[in-house]
Amino acid sequence: MRSRRRIVFGVIALLVALPLLAVLVIANLDWNRAKPWLQTRASAALGREVKIDGALAAAWHWRRHIDGEDSWSPGLRFSAERVRIANPDWAKHAQFAELQMLEIDLRLLPLLWRHLEMPSIRLVHPTLAFERRKDGSDSWTFDDPSADADAGWKVDIGEIEFDAGTLHIDDAQRDLDAQAEITPLKEPIAFGQRVEGDDPTTRRDVVQRVGKAAAQHLREAAEQRAARAASRGDAKQPPPYLFAWTVSGTMAGARLSGNGRFGGVLALKNPKPFPVRADVEIGGTEIALTGTITDPTSPDAIDMRLWISGRNLAQLYPIAGIALPQSPPYATIGRLAGRFRPHQSLLRYEDFSARVGGSDLAGTLTYKSNDQRPSLSGEVDSTLLRFKDLGALVGSGSAEDKSARGDTSTQPDDRVLPAQPFNAERWSAMDADVHFTGKRVIRNEEQPVSDVDTQIRMQNGVLTLDPLRFGMAGGRVDASLRVDSNAQPPKGGISIAARKLQLKRLFEKVDGLSSSLGEVNGEVKLSGSGSSIAGILGASDGSMKALLTDGRVSETAMEEAGLNVANVLLSKLTGDRQIDINCAAAAFSAKSGTANADMFVFDTENALVDIQGTVSLRDERIDLTLHPHTRGIRLFSLRSPLKVSGSFKHVDVAVDKKGLLLRGGGAIGLGLVAAPVAALLPLIATSGADEKSCAPLLADLKKDGVTAPAAKAPAASKAKATDGKSAPAHR
Repeated sequence: MRSRRRIVFGVIALLVALPLLAVLVIANLDWNRAKPWLQTRASAALGREVKIDGALAAAWHWRRHIDGEDSWSPGLRFSAERVRIANPDWAKHAQFAELQMLEIDLRLLPLLWRHLEMPSIRLVHPTLAFERRKDGSDSWTFDDPSADADAGWKVDIGEIEFDAGTLHIDDAQRDLDAQAEITPLKEPIAFGQRVEGDDPTTRRDVVQRVGKAAAQHLREAAEQRAARAASRGDAKQPPPYLFAWTVSGTMAGARLSGNGRFGGVLALKNPKPFPVRADVEIGGTEIALTGTITDPTSPDAIDMRLWISGRNLAQLYPIAGIALPQSPPYATIGRLAGRFRPHQSLLRYEDFSARVGGSDLAGTLTYKSNDQRPSLSGEVDSTLLRFKDLGALVGSGSAEDKSARGDTSTQPDDRVLPAQPFNAERWSAMDADVHFTGKRVIRNEEQPVSDVDTQIRMQNGVLTLDPLRFGMAGGRVDASLRVDSNAQPPKGGISIAARKLQLKRLFEKVDGLSSSLGEVNGEVKLSGSGSSIAGILGASDGSMKALLTDGRVSETAMEEAGLNVANVLLSKLTGDRQIDINCAAAAFSAKSGTANADMFVFDTENALVDIQGTVSLRDERIDLTLHPHTRGIRLFSLRSPLKVSGSFKHVDVAVDKKGLLLRGGGAIGLGLVAAPVAALLPLIATSGADEKSCAPLLADLKKDGVTAPAAKAPAASKAKATDGKSAPAHR
């Protein structure tokens, strides 16, 4: 029994003595002798030169502050003074990191299982330089350990503690050159607490422009997420802010400045919310955010409320890498969530609300990055969208508007079709698949568009809007658009089918047509090549056709078109009336951007107007001649053609002086052939027109080939009863 007791006491004494001996050895060992070996091993592991210019020491700790609280955790704390880690040879800064001191906590027992467990790493007064070249190579990605390095080791880092320091960023891909200074706060600031010196300008301006309801909706959504987390038992209160930071520099040639604060410890092993607050201005773009970062490997590592405002959406491209159109001033608020990792980022801009000029947008967008090309997808809707707020995308806005919003587009003031050149580089930088719906879209106040529904896709530099559906003038339009920026010059095509558009709604502001009746059906198919929408249409081939059936129009308007002076006066004295439109039909064929009127007629009970000429999509010019042929007796009828000419923006209607001098000169043939007539026949079936409308006229024209309206009036052009009475043949 005594011998056994001696053995037990001996083992216990040995177990007590060994740690004490280890503590004494560690405390008295000159670790500086190990610096050459340690520098060599560290340099080989990182693929960079590592230097320790100061003292190297180790101390034993029984208890340490880990995971936010003191715990019994015996181990070593290594400290190295004046540590330098070199940059690659191509970098502008010689050193990637310079630390006044590096402190590393190390647990000993896991070393027996080849497990390098570091509960805490503390960077004391660091100076860091992050650089990236245009080819994507960067200074913060270290080489793999050398072949002779120990393999099979598992490395765990618990926390990274920050300290006052300096950060340099030189990113050639983003054209970013900035420097940040980090300083400790005088005292901790609770997360979400407002303190003197905070600048709420961006947040306040965004809320005022977007609306308080949007901000309230975002707050309620955050409260609901917090309640769900609390019910699951995984709610984590962010720690206080411990450091403040300021940044200055340039980005894409624009001045960059900002400030904010963040926490002091970033937990990696047992993630805890790491608070971040920022207010940044880049050129005319202002960004504010408040939120947390947790485990970078988590799908919700980032959870922030984000406010953005600026003069032009296109200026977001160098900041976010997302190609957006030129626009008037905008503001947006939403939640940014997801994770951010090189080539594996997943970010969601959730429940956002935006105001762009006079338009509103809302929805959720998801951004994904991979090794090939990032992508953007999601749902966006609008209750009110104005075409002029889309800027160069639709070719709208005056020079003053563009100057006010910082629009650098090349859209001429006298042009309607969008002339802004495609930016093929930006189109190829990202793919997109976004579903857009709009309740009310305004091109102009007279012609609003409603219930827009389209799928916007960008795949490998090919933009498509297919399908593109919307309501207009009481009818529906089904369209599709495709532009391939990979071709040189880009190739594009547009297809439009308009059904049951109401004539009255189309011309609500036009005298004589505001009370007209009838339905318009039309089709457009054009394709061409060019560096812009205007360029593609200006070089396009294809067809355009339209048909009006079962309509009514002002008699005064028709008399004025025929220059029947006395009859116009009588109509003004006795009152205007509506006369039936037997048919209005047009068929244009386009070649190299010039659309020729193969057939263009307007047939009523007392007049037939034959329209000839061209419409140039390339020059945006109209050159049409209207030949009126009145039926019945017209007193003092000048019977002269009308000239419709000018640009798409400014159309002029005038008497053809040459025709006025000739005073008619006989009937002018319509010059109609079977082909354009046959092209219009499908529109008759679409409109549901019966034999009272265009069908008889088109049938006669197709059969006769050429019709002289003064010699032979189509069967459908006979006088009809109006309000139960026979319409007079003349006044």
